[in-house]
Amino acid sequence: MAIRPLRAARRALESMARGPYVALVGAATVFVAVFATGLFAAALGGAERLLSAWAGEVRISVYLAPGADLERARGAAAALAPGRRVEAVPSEIALSRLAESLGEEAHVLEGVGPGALPDAVEIDGAGISLEGARELAARLRAVPGADDVDYGTAWLESLERFVARARVAGIALFGALALATAILVSNTLRLAVFARREEIEIMKLVGATDAFVAAPFLLEGLLQGLLGAGAAVLALLGVHGLVVPRLASAFAAAGGLGLADTLPPVLLLSLLGGGATIGLLASALAVGRALRRP
Repeated sequence: MAIRPLRAARRALESMARGPYVALVGAATVFVAVFATGLFAAALGGAERLLSAWAGEVRISVYLAPGADLERARGAAAALAPGRRVEAVPSEIALSRLAESLGEEAHVLEGVGPGALPDAVEIDGAGISLEGARELAARLRAVPGADDVDYGTAWLESLERFVARARVAGIALFGALALATAILVSNTLRLAVFARREEIEIMKLVGATDAFVAAPFLLEGLLQGLLGAGAAVLALLGVHGLVVPRLASAFAAAGGLGLADTLPPVLLLSLLGGGATIGLLASALAVGRALRRP
């Protein structure tokens, strides 16, 4: 018997209508897996966007050795960082700024001489990426008299390493969730296959091929996967709409966090495709067992 797609689709829909519990359980299982994966991916995307935003707010400081020529160092830094604002900061000005930043605690600096802090050259890093800040800091080590270069992103680098490790963990998480979900949905779909075992036996007796028998079940699993993944995508969009505005009000850097950063179209399509694939794999496992029985 030849496979007729429309007929197979109709039989799949009829089967889902006759057994709504099986369909709902299968779709709900896929929903949980896709939602968890999507939420993790969205959090990673948002973290990467915030990393870029925070990196763009850094100021790179070149601290000079005692006796170094401050103006010469400023000129060299300006040549190494074209287009960026470069400022020479004598030690007394640096001490004054430190006192201002301490506010009411500035009294702790009483008795500290102006030479306690080194002369420095500060470069505005507005809009720079974390990798760009690292590269610029490496170039600025060539400034005459430079003793140390600080771009204030040590904590950002730690966060960057954490995000990179979390990305690897996310891939492993998706693989484990996909396998576990496929097995769970497969066991659920076996109920639908078992309920139609007599129909399957009759079809096999009159010459139906395995592909003809399996087609409606495969489509049923595919539809359940799409339903679960579609619901998960809608839920993720709802979470984005609720959480991001609150983050923006709490952190200025989160103000530019958009849907393209957390839930880009490629991710949403991948989640839909992943849910459909899980459902298809689950149904293939379920009907494969039935067809292998003597």
